[in-house]
Amino acid sequence: MKWIYSLDNLPHPDALVIGGKAMALFELAAAGLPVPPSLCISTAAYDLFVDANHLREKIGLELYRKDIREMRWEEIWDASLRIQLLFLKGKISGDLKKSILEAIRDNFGEQPLVIRSSAPEEDGAGGSFAGLHESHINVSGPEEIIRKIKKVWASLWSDRAILYRQELGLEVLTSRMAVVVQPFAEGRASGLLFTQNPLNERQMVIEAVHGLNQGLVDGAVAPDRWLINRESLQVEAHQAPETRDIWFMRSPSGGIHSGRLDKDRSEQPPLDKSSVDGIVRLGLRVEDHCRTPQDIEWTVVDEQWCLLQARPITAGNKASQGDKRAWYLSLTRSYDNLLHLWEQITQKLLPEMDEDTARLAAVSFAEMGDADLALELRRRSDLNERWTAVYWSDFIPFAHGVRLFGEVYNDLLEPDDPFEFVTLLTGQKMLSTERNDLLKGCAELAAADDSLFQSLKGGVLKGVGGEQFQSKISRLRSHFSIDFVGVGDPQAVDRIISSMIVQYSLLPRDSRTTSQTERERLEQVFLERAAQNIDLDPAELLSMARESYRIRDDDNIHIGRIGQELERACDHARARLHENNNSVSPDTSALNLALLLEGKTVAEHAVQAAKVDLPQGVERTRVRARQLQGQPASRGIASGLARVVEKMSDLSEFQKGEVLVIDAIDPTMTFFAPLAAAIIERRGGMLIHGAIIAREYGIPCITGVVGATDYISTGDRVTVDGYLGICTVQRRDDAATETISE
Repeated sequence: MKWIYSLDNLPHPDALVIGGKAMALFELAAAGLPVPPSLCISTAAYDLFVDANHLREKIGLELYRKDIREMRWEEIWDASLRIQLLFLKGKISGDLKKSILEAIRDNFGEQPLVIRSSAPEEDGAGGSFAGLHESHINVSGPEEIIRKIKKVWASLWSDRAILYRQELGLEVLTSRMAVVVQPFAEGRASGLLFTQNPLNERQMVIEAVHGLNQGLVDGAVAPDRWLINRESLQVEAHQAPETRDIWFMRSPSGGIHSGRLDKDRSEQPPLDKSSVDGIVRLGLRVEDHCRTPQDIEWTVVDEQWCLLQARPITAGNKASQGDKRAWYLSLTRSYDNLLHLWEQITQKLLPEMDEDTARLAAVSFAEMGDADLALELRRRSDLNERWTAVYWSDFIPFAHGVRLFGEVYNDLLEPDDPFEFVTLLTGQKMLSTERNDLLKGCAELAAADDSLFQSLKGGVLKGVGGEQFQSKISRLRSHFSIDFVGVGDPQAVDRIISSMIVQYSLLPRDSRTTSQTERERLEQVFLERAAQNIDLDPAELLSMARESYRIRDDDNIHIGRIGQELERACDHARARLHENNNSVSPDTSALNLALLLEGKTVAEHAVQAAKVDLPQGVERTRVRARQLQGQPASRGIASGLARVVEKMSDLSEFQKGEVLVIDAIDPTMTFFAPLAAAIIERRGGMLIHGAIIAREYGIPCITGVVGATDYISTGDRVTVDGYLGICTVQRRDDAATETISE
């Protein structure tokens, strides 16, 4: 089967063979429209590579172990990183490699190239997923060309494509990818043209930037925008950006990079009146040929128009209720945007959040009347909602810094372990490890004071242990949001903290593991390789990734302090309402507490899962499993008795050396990690809090175990393999069953 075609000599064009993007380019070229000369590496080449490296089976293992609807953003990122590394490490056959490189040399000589995706579903009239797959610009050299082709193939299984699996019809056995190869055209100006404004069908829209399109596509460069009347073709409005200071250009070492525009160009829009008219008329020719409004990517090279791609304008499928895919796609940020977020979070948002916490902590409720307390509850609830929104809009996207670093690291080094890069990020001073060290200090005081130790065993925390001990407890509460936001029962919180201090006293003096030598070795290898192969400052990239990793864990403690101060006000309101013979539950919301303080009636509707009563003598049975599969998140192998934690109060029973089995470890719960022999979580991902803290302490951890709390019972003996992501289960009643059967 033929592997590579020239689009100006394609006997039977078929999107299943050359993909949607190549098909669109072929049709534009056939109509005499200005497109660059192009080659297409067919889907048959993808099939040959995937089958030769047995990738279908491996991709299937990644994607079919868990329902995509149950996968969080961390899990989707992880699966994508693992699959991408499989493609990078895959071997391309000699004949296929020879055919590709010879065709490129015969058609383009030694010119730098653009290598673009062309999936069969891409750029179709019904598609709402344009831009999901990768393109690589300014690629030179045979080995780099082959690497970038493999990366385009791998982007069929990008995190974004996985998210859109149903719309894409993405199935392991049948999905495939073609690749378009073109000579690199470095335009003086580039942009997008919508021949029909999606928001106003009477208009056309042009967006243009100086230099290359990458900054416009990534959102790093604000474009000039023109709104054109479709009937008169006259400009109705020109909207200039606030500044034109950044542009993207070809990098001498490959790829592209940003730079500062000189003063003369920054004062002028990328297109003059004549150019605006030229791209408008060219766009209408494309629309007329395709018989539907078009979304066109273009550039201007030596004053000649060049159409890079064109696709039908699609409004996309309406998102179903609760569909968070648009938010998920917004997580992927450019490097410049991540640097901006880094500064914004560390210099502005975290200090502001801590100032708000200090202000709230200084408030005394004792002298407040009911109306003032109700007003304070509303203020705190609003503030908590505001910071929660900031958490999702700024803090979560900054976690992409870890993922970006992982992609760069894997591209450069192709390690056997797709998460080797995480080793370079661990070992930092984090709030969670500071908190755990403080707990250890409390435990040391308790171990030296039998009276204090006995009080803690009885769940008593207040007024015991003397000034030094109480000072540490006060700091735990004020700085580390350890009061479990949302518990609503201060006595239960005290019992849990007391129990944990007792368990911490059983730990060795230094329970945190370090691998400083290995970190330093990997860092040196990365910095040396990166200095030769990427335009970014490697040390800055690594520093940003480390901050991203640290803040991914710290941010929840910062925001937890705000929530804790809201909960403190709620506790006071509950106590006051109880004194006035008003019955309220621990989970009564702040707003409902405010209404009750104002003398208003609140209808509480407790929603509980239906419980089916069984006949007397019949026990409720659980599904039995001998082996469970998840994702390896922290290396090591450990065995122990399982402690299944389904509600917060279960934590007070946790014992040192048990295996923690939980749906997900809340950030305020990560001080349990040093006590655990191993951790099993239903929620998956290398960046969930349980996985981060497990790596800091060298504790085996498996995440993404479907039904973990259903298939494992407290008291079962489990063995956790953090290398392979496997947990084996020996039921606690197995021995008794075997005795009876004998």
